[in-house]
Amino acid sequence: MDGKTQVYAVLGQPVHHSRSPEIQNAAFLASGMNAVYVALEVPAPRLAQALEGLHASRVLGVNLTSPHKEAAFSLAQKTSPEADSARAVNTLRWEPEGWVGHATDGEGFLAWIAEAKIDLTGRGVLVLGAGGAARAIVPKLLDLGPESIHVVSRTAAHAESLARGVADPGKTRIKAGALAEAGAAPWDLLLRALSVESVSPEEEHWWKAHTPHAVALDLNYGARAIGARACSQVYGVRYEDGSALLVHQGARSFEFWTGREAPIAAMREALRASD
Repeated sequence: MDGKTQVYAVLGQPVHHSRSPEIQNAAFLASGMNAVYVALEVPAPRLAQALEGLHASRVLGVNLTSPHKEAAFSLAQKTSPEADSARAVNTLRWEPEGWVGHATDGEGFLAWIAEAKIDLTGRGVLVLGAGGAARAIVPKLLDLGPESIHVVSRTAAHAESLARGVADPGKTRIKAGALAEAGAAPWDLLLRALSVESVSPEEEHWWKAHTPHAVALDLNYGARAIGARACSQVYGVRYEDGSALLVHQGARSFEFWTGREAPIAAMREALRASD
């Protein structure tokens, strides 16, 4: 590093678990860029102050993880259509007048589900969680033609807000409710967008409603995915953690910041090497 090194960062609380530094630093190295990416622990009440300081310091790009995605949306000077749809951002790009916000989780999810060869046509989808990532992904789910999407959150109002925000569900039926409610309907895909690591009894109730060939996709990865992975084994459900999503949404963040094609192979290899 020297005085010309470009700086990028991921902000979260907690953030020590993030593998984004490994994959983004690998991308910079593979692209021949003089750049570095770091993880910064930022408490929720200090987000605005942190972003103001990072912009003043000309940090060129920022990723946001829990709990900052929805709050950062209102702090961006401009936002992309994907961010507007989600009312959340996970990526910010430095521009002289302020931060430009983008949501790459939805695009990354479509790449992940294509890579996993999952066909949702006419299927039932259960979404656990209604935060920033779920808000970016649910509109993209509609493009895959599911018969139904059931959004469940700790607070029913949060899930209902996400469901109402879908502009045109088309033929897909969308329901919303609280995690503690009874009445889980059979699902073919479970999208776990909860930040908590452990699977609570209220959550496990929803896992039991899987169909015979169901798949669970967890946005958590590494040690944070241990609880859900164990739950999937109990119920005999195919399971994938969010490692592939991390790479695909990270690649789109890289492209949004730099205007260059992301070296996905190098990013994926860096993630494997850090396991």
